Amino acid sequence: MNENELMSSLPVPKAVAKMAIPSVISSLVTVVYNMADTFFVGQTGDPLQVAAVSLTNPIFILFMAFVNMFGMGGSAAASMAMGEKNEKRMKQVSAFVTYASLVVGVALAVILMVFMTPVLNMFGANEQTFLYAKGYTFHIAYGAPFIIWSAAASFVVRAEGASKEAMIGSMIGTVANIVLDPVLISGMGMGAAGAAVATTIGNILAGIYYLWYFLKKSKCFSISIKYFTCKDGILSGVCVTGLPTAVFSMLMSVSTIVLNQILVAYGNAPVAAIGIVFKANMFITFLQMGLANGVQPLLGYNYGSGDHKRFVSVERYTKKC
Repeated sequence: MNENELMSSLPVPKAVAKMAIPSVISSLVTVVYNMADTFFVGQTGDPLQVAAVSLTNPIFILFMAFVNMFGMGGSAAASMAMGEKNEKRMKQVSAFVTYASLVVGVALAVILMVFMTPVLNMFGANEQTFLYAKGYTFHIAYGAPFIIWSAAASFVVRAEGASKEAMIGSMIGTVANIVLDPVLISGMGMGAAGAAVATTIGNILAGIYYLWYFLKKSKCFSISIKYFTCKDGILSGVCVTGLPTAVFSMLMSVSTIVLNQILVAYGNAPVAAIGIVFKANMFITFLQMGLANGVQPLLGYNYGSGDHKRFVSVERYTKKC
């Protein structure tokens, strides 16, 4: 089955299932590897290290804000270009998402490295948790470009109708993270910092997979620098479309920081506990996001092709789901 048949003529329930089920699995897998960090850090028996990981949750949420802006926005722009049969624009969108993700990732890495102390103080770290939080933040900071791009790339890959391949990339990162967690956290005695190293390595491996996909397998997209441009509505088309989801994630980050600041006055144990509860609650949120992310390329394609009837059918069926 080619992407045109999937997007334009396959019965709506089958098309939604084919696109949404791998996307939902990918989203839940993201939650699992986030919970794996907390689980294995918890096995150290040190609540201060669990609290340190909880305190740094806003950093991961901030990364996801940019992932959503570039990934969701890029997926929408790419799928509409596919519907319009605009091959050049498809390549421009995928190249823009790649290089914008990497540039923002490097910028965030530099900011976190340079301003680590005031950032962690703002997050609610105290003299007991600061060193653990600093170790975690250092290793997650240099992983920022890989974390943001690998996650954003999965959205663009899904826009091509390759929802299964997008899921495989997520699974590679997750499996690597879960395997490395006990080795680095307990086996090598790195504690909370080991969880960050495992997360970064997992995303590097996922990024390598997506790099292979774009270079060897993709029929519609390119990450060649010659296609990178911010003109012709590429920058606005991607960022404006993805902005609402990014703002949602940023507000989640801010609310987590405020909550941690309030809780730390009662000690580090409540901070550790709320971090665990927050990650458990992510199951529900990411389940809904997985469904929405999965059908988005269907909506974008049919919007771009002018098939209003199918667009509405996909939208209504997704609401029922």
